[in-house]
Amino acid sequence: MSTWWSDHPDLEGVARRGRRELIEEDAAAEGDTEQLRKRRRSLVDLCFEWMSRGDHVTIGVGTQQFDGQLVVAVNDLLVLRTEDIEVAASTHAVGFVRNNHRAAFDGTSGERGFGSFRAYLGTAEIEQLPLRLVGQGFDVTGVIDASTDDHWLVIDRNRVEWALTRRAIDYCLTTIGG
Repeated sequence: MSTWWSDHPDLEGVARRGRRELIEEDAAAEGDTEQLRKRRRSLVDLCFEWMSRGDHVTIGVGTQQFDGQLVVAVNDLLVLRTEDIEVAASTHAVGFVRNNHRAAFDGTSGERGFGSFRAYLGTAEIEQLPLRLVGQGFDVTGVIDASTDDHWLVIDRNRVEWALTRRAIDYCLTTIGG
């Protein structure tokens, strides 16, 4: 059974145009909403989306670039894992993050052991993990011996003490499985 206006060609045309206009307005509103969402998210929010989807990304810190999977994106911390290293970077030092390929890995909601770059380094201190710490004018491999409010005390391979200010460390590298 047809509607009463389907018997009137003029009214059917008006209904068709009305439906088309509603569909177009709806699509435009959805596009505007998506653009507003993109404008409101932070770098960490964007990286969290890419991490959740399992995208293959590159992060650039200083003159270095690292390719792999994001496994942490929270507050001021991005952690990227490759086959053999883990890179923990302060978002304050990250120059760019590039999405190379969508869904290249299994997505993840992120590891929950760290809430910040400072917490990541604090865990390394407690576990006495050897780290390569890189920042403004230094590249030191060693173990964090102590942390204070304004610096990390690091003992390098030659037993030399380094006091690295908290804000000067851009990223650290750890070897996976070793």
